[in-house]
Amino acid sequence: MEGKGILVSERENHRSRRNRSITINSPVEDKILWAEEIFQDTDFTHLAEELEKLKEAIERSRTVMNEKGIFKACSECGDKSCCGEGIEQRFDATILILNLLLGVKLPHKREIKHGCFFLSNRGCKLKVREIICINYLCKKIYEEVEIDDIIEVQRICGEEIDLIFRLSEEIKRKIKEGARK
Repeated sequence: MEGKGILVSERENHRSRRNRSITINSPVEDKILWAEEIFQDTDFTHLAEELEKLKEAIERSRTVMNEKGIFKACSECGDKSCCGEGIEQRFDATILILNLLLGVKLPHKREIKHGCFFLSNRGCKLKVREIICINYLCKKIYEEVEIDDIIEVQRICGEEIDLIFRLSEEIKRKIKEGARK
């Protein structure tokens, strides 16, 4: 009997953690813990085909950004305003779930002082980045990169952004569906 009480108590505690309110304003550490719990408890196998498409789109985006000099310009800049501390607060927790689905181990501490929580010495630790991280190009990049190259980068990155949006919406639907059970 006593064992059953513990199980019920653990189940209730688990449900309360899963159903706790996570918002865009929640600390990133809370978003990470919540995303890891949802990832462990939810069956997302129906997303396998779309996740493969996303992996391919991410590869295309990163390839074109590299070829057109975007990554080089960012790495040489040294200004942490784009990838600075606090930008991670804009991250939606579904982006973190997408990363877990693609095998990314989410960090639990900041590696670079005054840098984004997900920034390392080798760049972003995430495969799936927030839309602002994919789409934003600073004034310096607009000055250094040809406009036709920027247009191509944005066109290709748009495919990745579209897939991220669709998958994020499906993850939210699946979470809501699970919460109703």
